[in-house]
Amino acid sequence: MIALCDPNATGEKIPVKLEDVPPPALKTARDKAPDVQNFHEVYRKKDGTFEIRGKTKSGKVVEVEVKADGTFVDIER
Repeated sequence: MIALCDPNATGEKIPVKLEDVPPPALKTARDKAPDVQNFHEVYRKKDGTFEIRGKTKSGKVVEVEVKADGTFVDIER
C-alpha cells in the first residue's frame, strides 16, 4: 500500500496570507466582527473553511470562521 501525503499540509490547518483570502470570506469576517481593528492571521482548514483572526482595540483576539463563498460558520470571542 502506498500512502500519499500533501507536502504542504502540516496538520489540520494551513496558514494563508490575508491577501489570498477570497473577498466574500473577508467581507463576512469584517461584517461579523466590526470591532476588530485589523485581521492579521488566517488559516485554512481541511474542509476549506477559513479561520480569520484579528484583535479588537482592547487587544482581545476574535476568530471568525467562514467558507470561501462568504458563508458564516462561527465566531469565537
